[in-house]
Amino acid sequence: MQSAKPRLVLTVDDLERSLSFYRHLFGWSEEWRKDTIAQWKLPSGGAVLFTEGNQEDFKEYTDVAFVKPDPGQRFYIMGEKIENLKRKFEKEQIDYELEVDPGFGRLMMVKDPDGFIVSHWEELYMSDEEILSLYKSGIDRIDTVLQGLSNNDLDLVRAEGKWSIRQTVLHFIDSDLTMFHRMKFALAEDGRNYKNNPYDPNLWETGTNYKGRSIKTEVSLFKLIREHVLNLCESLPDCLDRKIQTEDQGELTVRRMIKMVAGHAKGHLEQIEETRDIHHV
Repeated sequence: MQSAKPRLVLTVDDLERSLSFYRHLFGWSEEWRKDTIAQWKLPSGGAVLFTEGNQEDFKEYTDVAFVKPDPGQRFYIMGEKIENLKRKFEKEQIDYELEVDPGFGRLMMVKDPDGFIVSHWEELYMSDEEILSLYKSGIDRIDTVLQGLSNNDLDLVRAEGKWSIRQTVLHFIDSDLTMFHRMKFALAEDGRNYKNNPYDPNLWETGTNYKGRSIKTEVSLFKLIREHVLNLCESLPDCLDRKIQTEDQGELTVRRMIKMVAGHAKGHLEQIEETRDIHHV
């Protein structure tokens, strides 16, 4: 059975080289090919569209909402066992990076022939109390991390090519906002079918002018949304088990969604702390 239309598009220089890389290293398999466009299936489910060269006629083969990263950027794959990948990479002497956030998850990153960073994410166990505590901690931590920064300080970066503090804040708040929509449907209509509509963070960054905006209103909104979700969870004893059904990710519980955004914001808040340390502000 053919996979649903892909939501990830990779533009490569040499289609055969790239397909050979992903087949050998990750076990991806071809579903179909038309000239310089090919759809490949992932072992954990889902599909990726490969295109050779800078062409724009691939959109008829993708979902309406798709992500098309540039070389040097990350894209994420869920559902693979990191330990299995680690053994294979070490056996074949493949360079990789491994980031572990104890109790939350681990991320294994490998660079492909075109410079894309293939990032496999695997969740680790956290108790419900730990998940809610991490989510709640973001309310106070965002103020602590931003305390004392001037408007000019918000434009500091931790390294060339990285997003500024301002861009980073607006990015993870947008992620909270988009996940909040899903959470609210799950809480209000447990088990309903929901069509995910993924977005490209880079397009949102340029499209909504992260570089030139104030963050004051967004920070307030971030805190209020989290307080709202936590209040709902106190009122609904089974809140974390409530869920939506999606085409691409299957069942998504409120528990998993809260954990995802809590960990996502946590990582970016740590990046802001790193930026402050670098610039001594």
